[in-house]
Amino acid sequence: MNAHYQQNIKQSKLTAMMISLVILAIAVCIAFYVRNSQTQVLQQILGGHGDRTKITLVNNINDLMADMRAMSKRWVNDNGTTEANWRADAADFNQRIEGVNAMWMVDKEFKCIWLVSVSSSSVQRCKNFMSEPDHVVKLSKAKESQTIEFTEIYDVDGQNAIYMFQPIGKDENFFGFIAIEVKVQMFIDYALGNPVNSGYYTKAYNKEKVAYSNGPELSDSSYLHVFELNMDADTGSWVFKVYPTEATLGLIITTIPYFIAITGAIIAFLFMLTLWSKQKAKYESNRLATEISEKEKVQFELEYLANHDTLTHLPNRHYITNFIETRVKLSEQSQQKFTILFIDLDHFKDINDTLGHAVGDEMLKKLPILFNKVFRHDDVIARMGGDEFVVYLPGEMSESHVAKMVKRFLKSLEYPIQIEEHLIRLTGSVGVAFYPQHGANVTELLSHADAALYRAKDEGRNTFAIYDSEIEQKAKDRIKLIGRLHTANENEEFEMYFQPRYSLSDNQMIGAEALIRWKKNNERVIEPAAFIGLLEETSLIIPISWRMLEHSCHQFLKLLAHHPGLFMSFNVSAKLLEHPDFLKNIQSIFARTNFPPERLELELTEQTLIQNVENSQYILNEVTQLGVSVAIDDFGTGYSSLSYLKNFPVDVLKIDKSFIQDIDSDNDDLELVKTMIAMGKNLNIITVAEGVESETQLKILKHELCDQVQGYFFKKPMRFYDLYRLITDR
Repeated sequence: MNAHYQQNIKQSKLTAMMISLVILAIAVCIAFYVRNSQTQVLQQILGGHGDRTKITLVNNINDLMADMRAMSKRWVNDNGTTEANWRADAADFNQRIEGVNAMWMVDKEFKCIWLVSVSSSSVQRCKNFMSEPDHVVKLSKAKESQTIEFTEIYDVDGQNAIYMFQPIGKDENFFGFIAIEVKVQMFIDYALGNPVNSGYYTKAYNKEKVAYSNGPELSDSSYLHVFELNMDADTGSWVFKVYPTEATLGLIITTIPYFIAITGAIIAFLFMLTLWSKQKAKYESNRLATEISEKEKVQFELEYLANHDTLTHLPNRHYITNFIETRVKLSEQSQQKFTILFIDLDHFKDINDTLGHAVGDEMLKKLPILFNKVFRHDDVIARMGGDEFVVYLPGEMSESHVAKMVKRFLKSLEYPIQIEEHLIRLTGSVGVAFYPQHGANVTELLSHADAALYRAKDEGRNTFAIYDSEIEQKAKDRIKLIGRLHTANENEEFEMYFQPRYSLSDNQMIGAEALIRWKKNNERVIEPAAFIGLLEETSLIIPISWRMLEHSCHQFLKLLAHHPGLFMSFNVSAKLLEHPDFLKNIQSIFARTNFPPERLELELTEQTLIQNVENSQYILNEVTQLGVSVAIDDFGTGYSSLSYLKNFPVDVLKIDKSFIQDIDSDNDDLELVKTMIAMGKNLNIITVAEGVESETQLKILKHELCDQVQGYFFKKPMRFYDLYRLITDR
């Protein structure tokens, strides 16, 4: 029995050991699986970063080639240039593009004639280069094919460099070549940025030779993503290897597999002590391994999405707000200073409205490349939303230094950007705020930079403004005025005044223009110039316009009862014309008021018409079908194009008062007015002179056969009661 017991114990120990070994083997397999999953995730992320790296390099090379072609094209278009001009352009080119340290001018005889370089040995290198027959043959081929010739890698002052030759002209108009010396390390460093920020190193080879590296040496066990760039058939492909930094590798390839293996060994040992703990330990081990692997993957993706803009891949509003808040807290202790730039692209909405949001999105995707060309690697650029961006500039900077940087940024926006078949030029407005002068926290800093941005817009856009107390007061006044406008809308404080319009043939009143005024309680009447812009900006212009139009129709019906031939003219803004229910609403007003459509004239400015040409054509064609007339207001101050007079159903041209006020003393204005009247006659369109204030002006307009007039010489804008008395007394 004892022997049998011993045998059972031995058998139990053996069984326990066997099961423990099985458990240990399972733990090792799980560890291997987790490590394999980590490796796959890393390879996927590496592949994505490799693709972005390739796109970045291709875009930078294409931009460099485009700049060279543009310089060549200017030479051809101008039929050459002076040496001084060429040297100035070359110096600007070298200074503007990182990594380009020399530019050569080679004539059609393959001789170096002009050089601009920071290196004194550049002259000899150019001569040596042109003396090699193989290079001359390649340049001859480039001349025939009209393509940029890339050279192999050369050791220049201990650094790798390549040369790019751009032909100037072709056939009998061939002038020679523009050549640049590109320091590979500097050029790619500038394009890719600091690997500490991106989390990845890059190494490039050309014909087995290391051409570029910003990281430590590779080993056989390094995780890599490899891609090729073939810039020129003569030089062969460049092979790029992208691999993670130690920090990135540590985030993805963790010690979890080792933890799992050790845990499995402990579980196996404990199993030999107690059988029931085996199942529980095995279950917990598997659950823990799966949960940790999935949680880390999801956490990484969520963290990236939470802090980055999905379109431009720049940091987003959430990230930059927290980042600035952290810098404020650190600066309170270290007394460090920094600068905030608030950037807005001017009239970017027009690109979306005219070319489509897809083109607008492609434009936004290209902006990070432009930002990186202007701002430093330590600067943080974030997209706040739409076409608004914030830039954090660390360190103390003088106003002149900031001004220089901002001007360089605004200048860079002027270079045309190719999106599909469109060549787009941008301008921008920038607001500047300094810490701690202009704010003690992130909310104040961003608010004050935004206020400075509005100052820049008010000053005509394509400029910048630095925050000061005057800007703050204007911002407060603006916010206060917006609040008052909302209250005025709710309290129906807006009223329509009417200015009569007269026929020049018999000096009889034929109608009146409805003009909005604002009167709060018993205060003075406020003219539209003080508030109409904010009504447009806040879109209050839409509900107010509909209410004022309906109210004016009700009032004007009383005049039509005495004089059915009168008409009412009403101004329509661009936002109102683009309202999706424009036709429906105007038909509803006719139905509710019984106002005859043929007695209504809609006034639109030239700028309003071209906001959305197709929509404007459709809407105006529909309203004219109802019997409504269409007038072009302030004619002569916009595009004054015959094309839209032909394409739009225009009945009336209202010549802007800026041309009328000096026709008795300014020959140029008189000739312009004559031309506009003649244009109206030829197109069978009624011409109306606005702002007539003297009898001399009236006589000239009669002599030139202008059809109708309107202005203070006859009547100022008046309340409806006064207009009613004027009509009924008449």
